[in-house]
Amino acid sequence: MEKVLTLKKARVLAEVSQADMAKAVGISRGTYMKLEKNPDTATIAQAKAISSFLDIPYDEIFFGKRSTLSRENDT
Repeated sequence: MEKVLTLKKARVLAEVSQADMAKAVGISRGTYMKLEKNPDTATIAQAKAISSFLDIPYDEIFFGKRSTLSRENDT
């Protein structure tokens, strides 16, 4: 079954903390937390930095493209 990959799911699957993700992207943890709640507010640079860090195409995370990655647990 295919599932939509959200920013939070992508981060959790990669086993990365919010603080580590924020540091990798160059933003505060608070800003990153806001992006998880409302990813539509991410800049293109932020979206690309996040997708590059997670090694997942940004359209899968930010545009709701169906992911073909298998997921056993929903988070």
